Amino acid sequence: MRTWTTAILLVLILVFSAALRLRGIGYGLPCTYSRPDEDRLLAVAARFTPADLNPRYFIWPSLCFYLARGGLEAVETLRARLSGVARTPVASALAADPAPFYLIFRLLFCGIGLLTVLALYRLGKGLFSPVSGLLAALFLGASFLHGRDSRFAMLDIPAAFFVIASVGRSWAVLRRGRRSDYLWCGLLCGLAAATKYYAAAAVCPLVFAHLLRPAPRRPRRLLAALLLSGLVFAASSPFLWLDFRSAAREIAGGILAPQFLSGFHLLPGLKTARGWLYHPLFSLRYGLGLPLELLALAGAAWGIVRALRGCAPHRLLLAFVLPFYALIAFQKSCFLRYTTLLHPFLCLFAAEFLRAAFVRFRVSGGLLALFALAVAAEPAVRLVQLGSLLGRTDTRLIASEWMVGNLPLSSPLLFAHPLIFGRPPAASLYPNRLALPEGAQAEEVAAAVRGLRNGGWFFVLDEHPLPYSRPAPGLEEILAAAGEAVFASDPFRAGRLPVYDPFDAFYVPLDGFERLSRPGPALWIYRIK
Repeated sequence: MRTWTTAILLVLILVFSAALRLRGIGYGLPCTYSRPDEDRLLAVAARFTPADLNPRYFIWPSLCFYLARGGLEAVETLRARLSGVARTPVASALAADPAPFYLIFRLLFCGIGLLTVLALYRLGKGLFSPVSGLLAALFLGASFLHGRDSRFAMLDIPAAFFVIASVGRSWAVLRRGRRSDYLWCGLLCGLAAATKYYAAAAVCPLVFAHLLRPAPRRPRRLLAALLLSGLVFAASSPFLWLDFRSAAREIAGGILAPQFLSGFHLLPGLKTARGWLYHPLFSLRYGLGLPLELLALAGAAWGIVRALRGCAPHRLLLAFVLPFYALIAFQKSCFLRYTTLLHPFLCLFAAEFLRAAFVRFRVSGGLLALFALAVAAEPAVRLVQLGSLLGRTDTRLIASEWMVGNLPLSSPLLFAHPLIFGRPPAASLYPNRLALPEGAQAEEVAAAVRGLRNGGWFFVLDEHPLPYSRPAPGLEEILAAAGEAVFASDPFRAGRLPVYDPFDAFYVPLDGFERLSRPGPALWIYRIK
């Protein structure tokens, strides 16, 4: 393939990927929990002071919080200069108007997602051929999970970028073995682990590349790379060591136990298969799309055969994929996004398998391109539908607007759930608010509602297929008898329900977009008589 043709196709793929990611990027704002975990990133970053840089949150490494704080400071400085007003403390500015900060971070992460598409092209080109690189970039650009989460400030996106970049340097270690190759790879592995703990699996291709090198292997270079990787991780998360007891307690209780022993603590009743079965049957099915998943699994199986026959590129890819899959195989908290780091590799397996098959059977390049587009079409169509849905106002924002316009802030409110995910964001403005306890039975609910009579109370009911917003049995009948509905916003159309990630409090589906008029839970507000 000619160089200029490759360049044009790569630009088209990047434009295509950007178009799939940018539509609906302002979704849910200014509701900061419309995409859970974004609020955690920025809230922890905003509370730092020069005298206290301890994040006191160790479920994620600390690098993301320090970089996010720098980003918040830059955004606030830019805002003050452009508006000509005095600069305010970041925490105050974020609390007063979070939307601009969130939007800028989302655009930044979208850019990182596009850089990952570009990095995957370079990796595929280096390991196999320009055609394999282009196909892999197309598949990742169209893949649903990567396209969805590139819209938001989700740490899996930069982690995927660092992992792909580190594997590219591992290939340089295998081919050339220069000191700079080792050090660059060590740096990128350290940054990957400093972004998400599980991205530390990026060191496996580095070690494997060193072992595959012909003698002399120069183990000091490998040692230097691993030492640099560890130093980058340790230096970017200093309070893992300075506040070791708190960090160890939180990692044990917030990562190890829910992931591998007890399951997700917010959903103790949710039972699914372990990750080894759940991820292929559900996560990859909806994260990649069924045609791309099948092609990727075929490519991975073919890659294992090739690796057993001594193919170095496939060995290098499997040096990450197999340890990482072994890590998530025993999960009990099987969030869809935990497979994000697998997607670029699976897209590359699919791309090389497809290219090799078409070469083997001497099929024209035009048919290869048409087949690749057909494979990418299913997740790409869902991304288009996702963007259209995200461009509509969330039911929680509609309910918030109604509450502010119709309910005095002194109004007492009772919520159906103790978790906030399904609530209108305006709920935080009402100081006199209570919530039913989790797992309340019909008799308890009826007694609670009877106790609200003649007190001017309003009951806010959020209902959704996600377990975060499932009302107590009989609650709707109790409310219909005890009060009158003064507000209703139901986004669900008749027919089967859309498909959601049951672990994630993200009220946007993975499939079945046509069955919704807008994102968010169904919301009713009742005035108790």
